[in-house]
Amino acid sequence: MKLKDRVVIISKKNMDRINALYGKCTTEELERIVNNMVENATIEINEDKSMTDKMTNCNQCKYMKAYDYGNKVYYCDHENRTDDMGKLSVEKLPVVSPNWCPLRDRNK
Repeated sequence: MKLKDRVVIISKKNMDRINALYGKCTTEELERIVNNMVENATIEINEDKSMTDKMTNCNQCKYMKAYDYGNKVYYCDHENRTDDMGKLSVEKLPVVSPNWCPLRDRNK
Protein backbone atom coordinates (compact mmCIF):
# COMPACT_ATOMS: atom_id res chain seq x y z
CA MET A 1 0.00 0.00 0.00
CA LYS A 2 1.35 3.42 -0.93
CA LEU A 3 1.74 5.99 1.80
CA LYS A 4 -0.73 8.33 0.09
CA ASP A 5 -3.38 5.61 0.25
CA ARG A 6 -3.08 5.04 3.98
CA VAL A 7 -5.68 6.31 6.41
CA VAL A 8 -4.69 8.86 9.01
CA ILE A 9 -6.64 8.74 12.23
CA ILE A 10 -6.75 12.03 14.05
CA SER A 11 -7.36 11.72 17.76
CA LYS A 12 -10.22 13.60 19.42
CA LYS A 13 -7.65 15.64 21.37
CA ASN A 14 -5.87 16.73 18.18
CA MET A 15 -9.15 17.41 16.39
CA ASP A 16 -10.26 19.61 19.30
CA ARG A 17 -6.97 21.51 19.06
CA ILE A 18 -7.36 21.98 15.30
CA ASN A 19 -10.92 23.20 15.80
CA ALA A 20 -9.71 25.62 18.48
CA LEU A 21 -7.15 27.03 16.04
CA TYR A 22 -9.18 27.05 12.84
CA GLY A 23 -12.80 26.79 13.99
CA LYS A 24 -15.02 23.87 13.07
CA CYS A 25 -13.32 22.10 10.15
CA THR A 26 -14.89 20.21 7.31
CA THR A 27 -13.19 17.08 6.05
CA GLU A 28 -11.88 18.99 3.02
CA GLU A 29 -10.47 21.79 5.20
CA LEU A 30 -8.84 19.28 7.52
CA GLU A 31 -7.34 17.47 4.53
CA ARG A 32 -5.93 20.76 3.22
CA ILE A 33 -4.46 21.66 6.64
CA VAL A 34 -2.86 18.24 7.13
CA ASN A 35 -1.48 18.16 3.58
CA ASN A 36 0.02 21.63 4.03
CA MET A 37 1.68 20.50 7.26
CA VAL A 38 3.04 17.35 5.61
CA GLU A 39 4.31 19.38 2.63
CA ASN A 40 6.09 21.85 4.93
CA ALA A 41 7.57 18.99 6.95
CA THR A 42 8.92 17.26 3.83
CA ILE A 43 10.45 20.52 2.58
CA GLU A 44 12.24 20.97 5.92
CA ILE A 45 13.39 17.34 5.96
CA ASN A 46 14.81 17.70 2.43
CA GLU A 47 16.60 20.93 3.40
CA ASP A 48 18.05 19.26 6.51
CA LYS A 49 19.09 16.21 4.49
CA SER A 50 20.81 18.28 1.80
CA MET A 51 22.67 20.27 4.48
CA THR A 52 23.72 17.08 6.27
CA ASP A 53 24.99 15.59 3.00
CA LYS A 54 27.28 18.62 2.56
CA MET A 55 28.67 18.66 6.10
CA THR A 56 31.99 17.28 7.16
CA ASN A 57 32.04 14.45 9.67
CA CYS A 58 34.51 15.43 12.42
CA ASN A 59 35.26 11.78 13.12
CA GLN A 60 36.93 11.50 9.71
CA CYS A 61 38.73 14.85 9.84
CA LYS A 62 42.50 15.02 10.24
CA TYR A 63 42.18 18.25 12.26
CA MET A 64 40.10 16.65 15.02
CA LYS A 65 42.11 16.14 18.22
CA ALA A 66 41.01 14.43 21.43
CA TYR A 67 42.39 15.12 24.89
CA ASP A 68 41.56 13.26 28.07
CA TYR A 69 41.06 15.52 31.09
CA GLY A 70 38.99 13.01 33.06
CA ASN A 71 36.45 13.38 30.26
CA LYS A 72 37.47 13.05 26.65
CA VAL A 73 37.29 16.50 25.05
CA TYR A 74 37.33 16.91 21.27
CA TYR A 75 38.82 19.95 19.55
CA CYS A 76 39.33 21.19 16.01
CA ASP A 77 42.95 22.08 15.30
CA HIS A 78 42.35 23.71 11.89
CA GLU A 79 44.19 27.04 11.60
CA ASN A 80 41.29 28.70 9.70
CA ARG A 81 38.53 27.88 12.18
CA THR A 82 36.49 30.91 13.18
CA ASP A 83 35.84 29.64 16.71
CA ASP A 84 38.76 30.63 18.99
CA MET A 85 38.51 27.58 21.25
CA GLY A 86 37.71 25.03 18.56
CA LYS A 87 35.91 22.84 21.08
CA LEU A 88 33.71 20.26 19.35
CA SER A 89 32.24 18.31 22.26
CA VAL A 90 32.82 16.28 25.41
CA GLU A 91 32.82 12.46 25.46
CA LYS A 92 31.14 12.01 22.06
CA LEU A 93 31.83 13.69 18.72
CA PRO A 94 28.95 15.55 17.08
CA VAL A 95 27.31 13.82 14.13
CA VAL A 96 28.10 16.78 11.85
CA SER A 97 30.64 19.54 11.99
CA PRO A 98 29.80 22.86 13.69
CA ASN A 99 28.82 25.97 11.70
CA TRP A 100 32.28 27.48 12.16
CA CYS A 101 34.11 24.52 10.58
CA PRO A 102 36.25 25.74 7.62
CA LEU A 103 35.75 22.40 5.84
CA ARG A 104 31.99 22.23 6.33
CA ASP A 105 31.03 23.32 2.82
CA ARG A 106 33.86 21.67 0.92
CA ASN A 107 31.47 19.18 -0.74
CA LYS A 108 29.32 21.85 -2.40
